[in-house]
Amino acid sequence: MKKEVHVALDWKFIEWLPDEKWMKDTLPKLIEADIDPRQIHRSVYVIRLHGEFAIDYPNGESPTVYIGEGNFSSRIKSHRSWVSEIRELVGQLSFQVGIVTPRVANNPEAYLDTEAALLDRFAEKFHTAPLWNKQYETRRCQHYSYSQQQMDYAICKRSGAKYKWAIRPMKSSPFHASYLKTHI
Repeated sequence: MKKEVHVALDWKFIEWLPDEKWMKDTLPKLIEADIDPRQIHRSVYVIRLHGEFAIDYPNGESPTVYIGEGNFSSRIKSHRSWVSEIRELVGQLSFQVGIVTPRVANNPEAYLDTEAALLDRFAEKFHTAPLWNKQYETRRCQHYSYSQQQMDYAICKRSGAKYKWAIRPMKSSPFHASYLKTHI
């Protein structure tokens, strides 16, 4: 049996709007948040609603709408269309993106296990995957451990947050199928 390895999660958050340009808007925010752009090709990120709204999941509310991994600079561009749809439905709404670059010695793919662990934690708490995640990922390194507090910091409501609405998609919404797909 492999020895347990604790993987540190040092989350950094930026505000993000789907119409932002990478070089002009997003990259300077990352640098200001002390995120090394050379490290984001193996990152894990959480896209959250930022403001008065959360999503009404089967077992509670969370602002988290997506958990992803990979090259953040190219992946965030691919999220623009569905994020813009949420923004159109809800009105003026901004998003917050939490980014972490987990590192484990001799394992350049540790970030893949981190994403799967976050999805597992989300499902444990809310009985589903986040709104736009259409599948669960498989843990690759069962001997990796993560701080539950640090995972919850990224995916849950924060102490002192002033959410006024918890929304969920109805059958007529383009998000309905994704919303139901991963319920457990």
